[in-house]
Amino acid sequence: MELVSSYRFKQLARQKSCGCAALGVRKQSIDTVEKVDERTLRFTISSGAVDRDLDMINPAGWQLANYQKNPVVLWAHQPTILPIGKAIEVSQKNDRLTSVVSFLPEKDYGAAGEFADQVYRLARDGYLAATSVGFRPIRWDFSQDKDRGAEDWFFGGIDYHEQELVELSLCTVPSNPEALIEPGTLVETIEPPPEITAALAAGRAKRRRALALAEALAR
Repeated sequence: MELVSSYRFKQLARQKSCGCAALGVRKQSIDTVEKVDERTLRFTISSGAVDRDLDMINPAGWQLANYQKNPVVLWAHQPTILPIGKAIEVSQKNDRLTSVVSFLPEKDYGAAGEFADQVYRLARDGYLAATSVGFRPIRWDFSQDKDRGAEDWFFGGIDYHEQELVELSLCTVPSNPEALIEPGTLVETIEPPPEITAALAAGRAKRRRALALAEALAR
């Protein structure tokens, strides 16, 4: 399964033949980190709040059974390198999905343990608080809320009603995949319906006329 940003998923979901069933979505969460035991920390990895992409994930809609069979914790969504730990608990409570992460010990695991120890210490000491979940959308629809971009073809919010947790990562804010435009994901890769194209063209023309008028008055 390919994990993509929310922005990319929205682009593809607008196309009738997008193959969205084969895609997963990445979502980042930044919250307090709680020390549970030595080398064990609790993270909030998702909530029911509307996020900065105007999306909302139903806390009661998480399917966890498959992830719990192989609860690895990765660094920055990199499945090709060794994990930094494992999720010894994933639980739903109120509007939160939390995970207790046990990090690899520094000894006995070579370079993987040394790196995991660095990540653990950064999180324990408050220098790192970001997690990112990769999930497979099962049941979802675009929001009808105007305040969440219901009238915006490219950036409207999505309500995820049911979703399967695929993987959990720790990451730093600069490496947040949601904050970057991925290669090959330019807006021009999607053709909106004619009425949307006409509305966008009319809006651009109106802005050009307003700018021209402003420039003329400034002379």
